[in-house]
Amino acid sequence: MDYSFGSWIKRRRKALDLTQQEIAERVGCSISLIFKIESDERRPSRQVAELLMQVLEIPADQRDTFMKVARQEKNIEHLGDISHFSELEPIVQPITQSAHSISRPLTALVGRGHELDMLVQQVQNPACRLLTLTGPGGVGKTLLAMETAHQLQDSFSHGACFVSLAGTSSAEFIVPAVADSLNVVFSGSTGIKSQLITFLRARNLLLVLDNMEHLLDGVVLLDELLKSAPNVKLLTTSREPLRLQSEWTFEVRGLPVPIGHQPDELEASSAAMLFLQRAQQHQVGFSLNEQDRSSVLQICRLVQGLPLGIELAASWVRSLSCQEIAQEIERSIEFLSVTSRDVPERHRSIMAVFDHSWKLLSEAERQTMQHLSVFRNGFTRDAASQVAGATLQVLSALVEKSLVRRDESKRYVLHELIRQYAAAQLGTDAHNELTARKGHAEYYLKLLDKSEQGMRSQRQKETLEELRSEIDNFRAAWDFALTNKEIDLLRIATGPMYYFYELHQYFQEAEALYRR
Repeated sequence: MDYSFGSWIKRRRKALDLTQQEIAERVGCSISLIFKIESDERRPSRQVAELLMQVLEIPADQRDTFMKVARQEKNIEHLGDISHFSELEPIVQPITQSAHSISRPLTALVGRGHELDMLVQQVQNPACRLLTLTGPGGVGKTLLAMETAHQLQDSFSHGACFVSLAGTSSAEFIVPAVADSLNVVFSGSTGIKSQLITFLRARNLLLVLDNMEHLLDGVVLLDELLKSAPNVKLLTTSREPLRLQSEWTFEVRGLPVPIGHQPDELEASSAAMLFLQRAQQHQVGFSLNEQDRSSVLQICRLVQGLPLGIELAASWVRSLSCQEIAQEIERSIEFLSVTSRDVPERHRSIMAVFDHSWKLLSEAERQTMQHLSVFRNGFTRDAASQVAGATLQVLSALVEKSLVRRDESKRYVLHELIRQYAAAQLGTDAHNELTARKGHAEYYLKLLDKSEQGMRSQRQKETLEELRSEIDNFRAAWDFALTNKEIDLLRIATGPMYYFYELHQYFQEAEALYRR
C-alpha cells in the first residue's frame, strides 16, 4: 500500500464527507489532535482510537484490526483488509500541474458589477499580491470574493482555491485548513508550515482566505507565504485590515438604496432587486403592488442596503406582508433571522453576525460603541470625544473593524443596525445608559445655545450649514431633556431651538415640539 495510517484516516473521513472539526467534536478531542493524526505526527490513544472507529464507521468485525494498526501492533498493510474502501481513490501527493477551481456560488450575486470589475482589475495588477476585502458582517464580502476568484481562476495555471476559516478557532489551524482545501498530504519530520510553503512555492495560484478577522495573530504566515511563493496571490476577507505592508484593501459597502418606490426607481436599485429575487425564491410568483413597493423602499432604508439584512427580511414573505416586515424591523433587529439549514449559523440572524464582531472588541472599544449608539445620523470627532469618551485611537480602531464609517463630509456614522445592536448592549446597564444619554443631550443643547449668535449674525449661512447635519441629534437631545424633566437644559435650548426651526421653516414640527 502507498499510503500511511494518517492518510488512510483522512481518506476515510473525506469519504464520509466529514471535516476535521466535525471529527474532533464527535470524538471529543481538539482539532489539532485530528490534524496531527492525519499528518502522522501522532498515533491515537486506545480511547481515541475506539471513538474514531465509531465515527469513521469501521465495521464491528474489523475493529480489532483497526485498533492493532492504530496502536502499531500490526503493519499498515492490514488496513487494506477493512471493507467499504473499493469506491475510494488512492491517496497520493497532489500532482504538480493539477488546477484547483472555485465554482460559481449557488446564491447569485446581485448588483456589484462595478465592484467586481474593480476587484478583477486589482488582482490582475502585478504589484498587488495580497488584497483584503473589508466591511461589516453580512455585507457580502464572501460572495464577492468567490465571484472574483471564479472569474480569475483561468488566469492562474493552478487555478484558484477557496479556504473557509469561519470555524477555525485558532491561528495555529490556518495551515491545516489551507492544506485540507488544497488536498495536501504532509509526511516526514519537516514542520507542516514549511511543507505547505514548499508545496506552494512552485504554484501559480489564487488563494482565497475567507473570514480572517479572528485570526489576525496568524497573519505573519501570509507574509512568509508571499515571500516564498512568488506566483501565489492572496484574496482575503476580514472585518478589519490585516495590517501587513504588502496588503491592499477594498472596502465593501451596502447596496445602493432606492431613491423612491416607483417601478423604474426600484429596478435601478440592486438593494430592491435583491429583495425581490430572494422573495421570489421563498414564494414562487411573488410580485410587488403599490403598497409593497413603498414598504420595500422602507426595508432597504432600514437595513441601509446591508445584503444579509435584505435577505433575512425577504425570507419572511410567506408569513408577512412587506409592510408588516418593515414594521417588525423597526420594532427590533432580532426579527431578522432565518432557520434555513444550508445557511451558515453565523449568518442565520443579524444578532449572530454582530455578536461575532462584538466578541472581537476590547473592553474599551465595547464601552465606546455603547456610548456612540446614542448619536443619530452620525457625529463629529469632537462629539465622540465629549459624549462617548472616544479617543482617536479607539475611534480609528472601530473604523478599521468596519463598525464605524467616516463619510465624505468627515463625519463618523454607524450603520443603523449596528447602532441598534450597540444600543441594546447599552440598555443592559440602566445607569450607564442614563449617563450616556444625558451627556448627549447636554452636548447638543449647549451646542445650540453656543450657535445662536452665529445664526443671528453675518455667519448665518455657514452656521446653519454646520448645524444642519445635526438635526436628528438635536431632536434626540430635546426628547431626552423633556422626558427626564431636565429643566435647565430645556431653558437654555428653548430660544436657539425656536430660531433654528424658524430659519429652516420647519413650522409644523416646531409646533409639535413646543406643544409637548
